[in-house]
Amino acid sequence: MQFTYKFSKTSCFVFIIILILGIFMFSQQAAAHATLEKVTPSHNSVVEETPSEIELQFNEPVHAKYSSIQIYDDNGSEITEVKPSTSGSSDTLTFPVKDLKEGTHSIYWHTMSADGHEISDQFEFSVGKQTANGIDTTPPFYEQPDVWFGVLRFISEGLLITLAGFYLVNQLAKRLRLPQFNLQTYTAPAIWVLVMLSVITVLIYMMTLSSDVISDVLSLQKSTLLQTPFILAMVAVIVLLILFTIKNMVSGWYILAPILILIALSMSGHAWSQTVPLWSIIIRTIHIIGMSFWLGALIYLIVTVLSKAQFDVKQMKSFLFKLNLGAVTAIVVSGILMSIDQTNILTLWQNIQTWSVLLIVKVVLTVVMMLLGFYQTTKALGKYQHTNKFILFGELSIGIILILVGVIMSQLNIPG
Repeated sequence: MQFTYKFSKTSCFVFIIILILGIFMFSQQAAAHATLEKVTPSHNSVVEETPSEIELQFNEPVHAKYSSIQIYDDNGSEITEVKPSTSGSSDTLTFPVKDLKEGTHSIYWHTMSADGHEISDQFEFSVGKQTANGIDTTPPFYEQPDVWFGVLRFISEGLLITLAGFYLVNQLAKRLRLPQFNLQTYTAPAIWVLVMLSVITVLIYMMTLSSDVISDVLSLQKSTLLQTPFILAMVAVIVLLILFTIKNMVSGWYILAPILILIALSMSGHAWSQTVPLWSIIIRTIHIIGMSFWLGALIYLIVTVLSKAQFDVKQMKSFLFKLNLGAVTAIVVSGILMSIDQTNILTLWQNIQTWSVLLIVKVVLTVVMMLLGFYQTTKALGKYQHTNKFILFGELSIGIILILVGVIMSQLNIPG
């Protein structure tokens, strides 16, 4: 029987709720890194004499060894780079300075937070009198490794989560004697593409680190490797992907491997900065697995429709409903727990920042895409039995914008 039946209103409503919750909760994956709370001298202040030190205070301890400041004059020319006198991990970094000339100076700082993320920003103060405002020392965006790392990480992790979900859903469908697709022809090429993409992502990530961190990582220093969990997680992913290509393994291995990849992704960084890392890893793992099954079910349905596979409609509806219900439950519950674990939700709106604005944009665009999808499902496919191409491309365009917003949000700190 062809998959051409009309969706009931209840099925459409459930699908739309799943779509909203899944995309909205996806935004909760970003976690706050260490945040600069106070600088001395304060931003845009004017001091009478050259300060003997510059002090940075954070909301949590950072690694002094991998911290430094670069001091620029009012023309944007670098004067000097200074390492902190602080040692070990501390929430306060002190940098000794001397002989700063009269005028405005820009201070560019960078450090490494407890979860292995390098964070940086800049501020200004003036000695004697203000001679400039808003000194620009930032290179063009296309020269910033952070930008390319964000893009590659989004693509690589997005593909890993989606394809792992599709593979697992396809295996479940096989057990229930629903349409299942022979993926052997595409498995090896897809895996090697993912391996290469993961390697490139790690290399770009290392370009975001300071030279002393890179040196310690290449020297395989245990303490530094433990402070860069993203590298360890991606190495685990790469190894698992390669092992997955080995033939004639125990059948259960080919189910376990994708799950282990999703677990490795959940350990890639943010969880290690929380009070109880193990708890953070568990709820993040549940969240990622839920997203993987939800996206995998969507891809499975699309492939089934495009291939014009025949199946029992009632059995298919029951399968997708139970699968999506379980996935959404995991996403919602773990998403709430992650939000509580990571930040104060009220702070997001009490202290409106770029991240909060982008979240609003993402929710609005998601609602618009939901309405277009509702029309596509109930009217175009249900009543007219064909897709509306204009609406379809509209959904696709909004989806691309949502991906772009997601990339930007993943590079920003959550307020609070």
